[in-house]
Amino acid sequence: MSSVQQRKAEILAKRAKLAELKRQRELRQKEFSQSRANSGDASEVWQAPQRQKFGTNFDSIFSTKIVSPVPSRSDSRAELDDLISRLVDRPGSASVSHADGPSRRGSRPNSVLSASQLSGDNTEALNPTTRAFHQSIAVQTDVAEPFVASSAPPPPPEPKPEVVTYSKGVQTDESKKHQSDSESETEDLEDGTSSSKRHSKRGRERDEEIRRKLRKEIEEELQATQQQAVDGPGAESTNLRYPLRTLDDDELKAVTSSDDFLDFVERSTRVIERALDEEYDVLADYELGGIDGDLEDDVEHGKKRKSIREVCQFYDERWSKKRMISDLSFSPKFPELVLAAYTKNPSAPHEPDGLVQVWNQHLHSRPEYVFHSTSDILTAKFSPFHPNLIVGGSYSGQVLLWDTRSSRAGGGAPVQKTPLTGSGHTHPVYSISIIGTQNAHNILTASTDGVVCGWTVDMLSQPQEYLELATPPPSKTEDLAPTTMSFPQSDPTFFIVGTEEGGIYPCHRYDRAGAKAGTDQRLAYRGHAAPIMSTAFHPARGPVDLGDLMLSSSLDWSVKLWRVRPPATTAPATSAAIATNQVVSPILDLNREDVVYDARWSPHRPGVFSLVDGAGNLEVWDLCTDTEVPVVRTSPSRGRGGILTRSLNKVAWEEREGKRIATGGLDGVVTIFEVGKGLSGTPEDVPAEEWTAMKRLAGKLEQRDRAN
Repeated sequence: MSSVQQRKAEILAKRAKLAELKRQRELRQKEFSQSRANSGDASEVWQAPQRQKFGTNFDSIFSTKIVSPVPSRSDSRAELDDLISRLVDRPGSASVSHADGPSRRGSRPNSVLSASQLSGDNTEALNPTTRAFHQSIAVQTDVAEPFVASSAPPPPPEPKPEVVTYSKGVQTDESKKHQSDSESETEDLEDGTSSSKRHSKRGRERDEEIRRKLRKEIEEELQATQQQAVDGPGAESTNLRYPLRTLDDDELKAVTSSDDFLDFVERSTRVIERALDEEYDVLADYELGGIDGDLEDDVEHGKKRKSIREVCQFYDERWSKKRMISDLSFSPKFPELVLAAYTKNPSAPHEPDGLVQVWNQHLHSRPEYVFHSTSDILTAKFSPFHPNLIVGGSYSGQVLLWDTRSSRAGGGAPVQKTPLTGSGHTHPVYSISIIGTQNAHNILTASTDGVVCGWTVDMLSQPQEYLELATPPPSKTEDLAPTTMSFPQSDPTFFIVGTEEGGIYPCHRYDRAGAKAGTDQRLAYRGHAAPIMSTAFHPARGPVDLGDLMLSSSLDWSVKLWRVRPPATTAPATSAAIATNQVVSPILDLNREDVVYDARWSPHRPGVFSLVDGAGNLEVWDLCTDTEVPVVRTSPSRGRGGILTRSLNKVAWEEREGKRIATGGLDGVVTIFEVGKGLSGTPEDVPAEEWTAMKRLAGKLEQRDRAN
């Protein structure tokens, strides 16, 4: 590549030199044209006898309008003679032309004939095939020797042998450096040694080959485009490098049964179904300004502000059939996702016993994710710190961890689980709580063996905390079987447990002043006469702290409201008080018409909570409005296949806006309800008066309880 670049550099230098010489020549021509206008008569006088001497040949040679470099009339003849004498004495200065044709003659319009051409005896000088010697105008002004006239022209000098040298870097000889200034750029590139000619010839052949290939490819593309326009789009597949073909039965079965194909179809159809579920009112009248009869009734009379309606139901024919729902939970990050835990199907022994389905409210036909385990799932919930993780407790006592990112790769199996050893739970796990912060949190589980274990998400092989609970002394036995466990918002080291005997006991995770880790022996919340089914602390997300309020439901057909004492006040002040066990009674007792399986607070409304009973009813209460009857009461519609929705087991609130409620029961159908604006809303939508009213109500109920 270095020789090619050097050659290009020489060509550019020569181009610049030629451009400068052309400019000087134009200046000289302008000067000569002015002098010719003054000496035109003298030139005509001199040319007349010369025409008679040389005849017609002279006329044909000088028909090219030779510019005579004559400065004046007196010495024009002498300068011409000196020029001819110079040409005769210095023949080596003339350059040999290597190209004939109109392009060459057009590139050098001004030239002077040599002495051999002016000779009358040399008839070959006028032959067009004979190569002529030329001298540029640039050397015509350096004539100094006189011209000696003779009757016979001198013989032409013998040609000197030409020494040809070849240089790979330059590819030309030294004689090319003395070429005539009037030669064009094409002559300068073509002139040189035979080796340079061969090199340039090979280069031209190579360039021509490249042009021919490009021309051929362009023609083929044009023909293909024209053929496609004629045949239509259907003929495109016939010209493909890999033409389309029909798969046989074996190949088609192999493709459609592959995991990649099934995964692609599953994800694509989910996306399409979500998009089709988007609701939009195409009949909306924007001229009314959004005011119609229903809205006016809602604002003025409040009939629809505290209402409830059914939105959708979820049921899968394969997985939900003959399974009972054991727990429900909304995703804290994606409000449209609802988690449902199921027990085993007694009629399908080959299917997994435990099942967890994640439903999408925009995808009603099938679950978004399906997870399973080898034992019944009794409780499950989304992790508030890792939205893609699901933690569950099984009937075998194992704590399971599923990841939505690996649901398809692992087939729905848990990514982690606790071992079936004595280091963890040996009885069914009925309650799970995830306590802590984003960077430091633990999974707390409680089982009916009276053990509370603390786990970390990174390691489930061994519990980080192990706490045995025992019943306070008045009971006949020390065995304590907790069925529920709840933590307040303000203190992650204090919790309460509900037991099978109907008692509710405060517990401490660690030793503290006046109390040891485990069950607090000096305090008990008694009021239920049957096993406790649920306990829930108030969320307390408002201007007034209501975190000491707690709801409990039981199989004794009642829901009770408690005021939980802070852990610091539970320790007795005197030794006499140690012998007496403090018993706290509920401040509000709500007796229902059937077994109450679950009760949950609204995430943002201070006095609103919901409950479900064995009769299949969903009730929403607002204690700020009424403490005797619920605000709304409804039942789910008929399930899939005409199954009546009976005995609702679980209820859950959507945590972001508190607008939707999920219920589930014995038939395995998940039903989503939506409450009105008076029962839902974000924390900004709830007025401060509701919080103060709930605070006054709690104080009034507590005073009435003390009076009794």
